[in-house]
Amino acid sequence: MAAPMVRKTNMNENNMSETKAVPDNKKPSLRSSLKTVFTDRQAFAMFILGLASGLPYVIIAGTLNAWFTDVNVKMSTIGLLSWVTLAYVFKFMWAAALQSRRTPFKLNIGPRRFWMFVFHALITIGLIAIAFSDPPNGLKKIALLGVGIACLSASFDMVQAAWKIESARDALHLDILCVIEQFGYRIASFLGGAGALILADHIGWQPTFLAVAVLMGFAGIGIVLAAPTPQKINVETTGVLKQGGNLSPAWRNTATLVVLAGWATSFYMIGKFMMLALDDPKAHSSRTFIREQGPVIIGLTVILLGVVSAILVQQNERAARLAQTDKNTTKVENAGVLLVLYQAILEPMVELISRLRWASLLIVALILSYRFTDLIWGGFAYPFYLGQNFGALGHTLSEVGVASKMFGVLFTILGIAIGGLSILKFGRMPVLFVGAVLAAVTNLLFADLAQGAYFTDAVLGFTQLDHVFNFFGQEIRMARLITVIAAENIAVGVASAASVAYLSSIVNKEYAVVQYALLVSLTFLLGVLGRGAIGEIIEEDGFARAFILCAWMGGVAVVFAALEWIRQARLAKRTISN
Repeated sequence: MAAPMVRKTNMNENNMSETKAVPDNKKPSLRSSLKTVFTDRQAFAMFILGLASGLPYVIIAGTLNAWFTDVNVKMSTIGLLSWVTLAYVFKFMWAAALQSRRTPFKLNIGPRRFWMFVFHALITIGLIAIAFSDPPNGLKKIALLGVGIACLSASFDMVQAAWKIESARDALHLDILCVIEQFGYRIASFLGGAGALILADHIGWQPTFLAVAVLMGFAGIGIVLAAPTPQKINVETTGVLKQGGNLSPAWRNTATLVVLAGWATSFYMIGKFMMLALDDPKAHSSRTFIREQGPVIIGLTVILLGVVSAILVQQNERAARLAQTDKNTTKVENAGVLLVLYQAILEPMVELISRLRWASLLIVALILSYRFTDLIWGGFAYPFYLGQNFGALGHTLSEVGVASKMFGVLFTILGIAIGGLSILKFGRMPVLFVGAVLAAVTNLLFADLAQGAYFTDAVLGFTQLDHVFNFFGQEIRMARLITVIAAENIAVGVASAASVAYLSSIVNKEYAVVQYALLVSLTFLLGVLGRGAIGEIIEEDGFARAFILCAWMGGVAVVFAALEWIRQARLAKRTISN
């Protein structure tokens, strides 16, 4: 659905973004859209910024673990250290601190570029520091560096997303920037994954991490090329939301304290467990903690925020009716610390729920389930490829490196290209729906591999691809693996391009940092929480049953995507008729 034209908006509109709509009869052709991609300076800057966003994540979440494995760090310790990536899941907690559009020190570079410079420089320094570490010695130091880089990288991602949303000239330009960002991100996955592993095999880990730090430094060119974003956004949020609206100080303060208490409790639970597990890993199971305490943590951090925001919306409207005040003129005097915290943390969520109303339930359900199928089994990819039990494939490290890290990334990039071109041609909602279907169906291909690859062999024989693989010296087992990984990664690429464009279209530019950070965090929740349960299913029933279950779960996302497509189509018709 195209976003509405810039104008004064109200709470009941679907999109308060200032991006201009592109009328159907004036919609740019695919050729002109592609010309924009290759000639727009902002598009090139977005590509480099996508690379700068993806490189720290792939290094901290993957390549660093490969270094640990190579020097015989215990698997339980590696699993615990991998929790540093929780910063990406809970980054919305400090997103409010980055929402301001004031540039520190009155520098004339724009607030988004300023903070991107700061975070980028600190990430580069952190990567250099890791390069001079010496695992398995000094793991606590490396863990602290990992936490720091993860938090800085998550912060960079939020500011970069805000720059992208605020810089978009219209809805089509936003879609283009989202797709190009995914290109840069996946190129970073290739360079920081396969590239770093190959380089480390020749020159060692420390020089490799120094090379990665140098590459990260060069990625700062994207920040230089990025245009400054306006310090004021030409979108007016209804006065009922600004400065607390019609809510009494008691309501605002209580709600803020409840949310902060939930977050503090969650941090305490996670921190306490990590300290205990580092001292005695055998007595403290990460899987048990996630299974038993994970839902509590999610409830205290995300669900509590949504429930409190919904209650505030209802109370705010009730107070407005009772007072019969003008919603556009309501003001609150004497802003204190709690009011500032309310405006930074709760106000963006109150705005989102006020604008989307009951549709917010459908949207949250779609976001929670959309990436479930590929995220939940991501942690079991290598056990499936390399293992010998439960229907695993038993491939070698070299075979998996070629199939997954090289061909896999290339096919993901191809999927992003297909998704991006499809968005330009057909719009984001049809592509979002197709991406959900593909993500669900490709899980059945992995189930087929686990059960003997009868369907995959039939496809290879029918298309004669088995002869093509044989010509290049690849046996049938590698042909199966590459074919299925290719199909799955194309699906992931299409789904990634569509989901990023969809999430970017939902947020209000005035609250871009907080709202986008929360929506992105939601995409990871079920995948992270569900891994413990999926692991148990694999041990009890094998990989095939787990993949089939994931496919059915993907069907849930297909239903929600279809309903959201219908909702947006109806909303677009009402907007045109009005």
